[in-house]
Amino acid sequence: MKKGQQPQSRAAGLAALTLTLALALVASNAEAADITAADKNKPAASPPPPAPMGLFGVDMPAAGKFALSLTAQFANFSGQRIGARGVSSDFVVATVPYLFNPTQTLRLVPQNVALAVQQLGVAYGVTKDFALVVNAQMLERNLDMLTYRGLGRSTERLGMSYTGTDGFGDLVAAGVYRIYQDEIHRFQLNLGMSFPSGSNEQTFTLLQPNGTYATNRAFYALQPGAGTYDLMPGAVYAGHLGQWSWGVSYRGRLPLGANPEGYRWGDYHEANGWAGYTWIPGITTTLRIAGSTLGTIRGLDEEIRGRAPAANPSFYGGQRIELFGGATISGKFVGYENFSIAIEAGLPVYQNLNGPQIAKNWQAGLSLRLKI
Repeated sequence: MKKGQQPQSRAAGLAALTLTLALALVASNAEAADITAADKNKPAASPPPPAPMGLFGVDMPAAGKFALSLTAQFANFSGQRIGARGVSSDFVVATVPYLFNPTQTLRLVPQNVALAVQQLGVAYGVTKDFALVVNAQMLERNLDMLTYRGLGRSTERLGMSYTGTDGFGDLVAAGVYRIYQDEIHRFQLNLGMSFPSGSNEQTFTLLQPNGTYATNRAFYALQPGAGTYDLMPGAVYAGHLGQWSWGVSYRGRLPLGANPEGYRWGDYHEANGWAGYTWIPGITTTLRIAGSTLGTIRGLDEEIRGRAPAANPSFYGGQRIELFGGATISGKFVGYENFSIAIEAGLPVYQNLNGPQIAKNWQAGLSLRLKI
């Protein structure tokens, strides 16, 4: 080797190594840029399809976001049941004893009750897995009452009363916590409290068996509020795959003690199962089955003494199974993607009531929802 070649060889080797490293770095950066671009172009995971309108604690707002809802629900009741058997009004006044004087029978029988509920709901996503919910509502009940003549067992009809009550209901606040979620399944728990913000001392005027009119405290079922603090636990499992969605849920309402009037409603338990199908993004239809049980009223309000089934605390509660169909439509079809409309309607397929008690005919509702 000639003198002077070694340094030149070393320099050439270093230059080649530097060029190789530079090319490798450029290639690595290009590959990283391609991956980043692919991630950016990859569509974000879509949110789960909406649950049926009549459920609580399923859909949760994103962290730091609000979800507002304005819901109107309507229901109708008519006809008398003792257990699962329907009975006539004449049968009730001829055979069912009056609570405060068992030697006499009932003389007033409700013929129809129309219920309307307007509810404002506010939910806030504290974190991605925890949300707070507050619901306030106003209730209106209209009653058509048939009065029979005299205090015996006569089935002679005297006349009708058309009356009712309205007012703010009890305020409900709850927390919803998601304990697990993957691409298909999610499990959530909720725990709430009902606060006695609604009145349970409203009055109404009814035609009496002697032909006069009297104003007294309205029946338990007509009062807008319960007058108690109630614990409201719940749990939800929901899943979705492709265009299908499904789930089951439970929610209860458990009074913690009697109200100042001396009574409390029975424990309420409701279980739901549902299935949904998303026809196109933004339009989901649902089918829901709901089973509920309610205990009799415990205690007594001495101011509620009418000669009607609804004045007897023992004639409350029972079991009911209902079927509901509904749909949720996104506002993106009219340019407002954060807005949606939900509807749902259904009717009972089974009722076993502590009675005589007026039976439920149907229920329908509409909810307007806005994400902020």
